[in-house]
Amino acid sequence: MSDLRTYRQEIDAIDEQLSCLLNRRMNISRSVALFKEKHGCAVLDCSREKEIIQKARDRSARDELKTYQEAFFKHLMKLSRDYQQRLVETK
Repeated sequence: MSDLRTYRQEIDAIDEQLSCLLNRRMNISRSVALFKEKHGCAVLDCSREKEIIQKARDRSARDELKTYQEAFFKHLMKLSRDYQQRLVETK
């Protein structure tokens, strides 16, 4: 059972790092939204998202993780888009 506890502690530490990174990413996403609004750009940039997804798949540690990596980044970008859209609509 101590091995499981160790694994969970490692996951907790990674989750903490992910939370910090998400906060940083969303802060930058806010700046992107303001830039896009100022310059009349759409929130959704399909070519940019395809590029990000391909890079994420390429960074996968193992082939079996590529679909999970893709799903993770698709969800992350949706969160970012939703946040940007909300910021643009509330102005």
